[in-house]
Amino acid sequence: MQRYLPLKAFYPEDLDVLKRVFDLLCHERGCQPGSPDAEATALPLVNMFEGGRRTEKELLDAVRTTQAYRRAS
Repeated sequence: MQRYLPLKAFYPEDLDVLKRVFDLLCHERGCQPGSPDAEATALPLVNMFEGGRRTEKELLDAVRTTQAYRRAS
């Protein structure tokens, strides 16, 4: 029996990677989970994961680069 999984399903190991990166970024930025700053961190993180970046390093580099560019603009 095949089960339908939406394309945007996250597996436990995916959630583990996202959680570690999210926690590190929140710590770096001094924001608390659930805060507007944390939500602003989570959105690009999830988008980048869905876009194909899967490792902690890829995600951290991409989010940091994007955030640095936005601050500089």
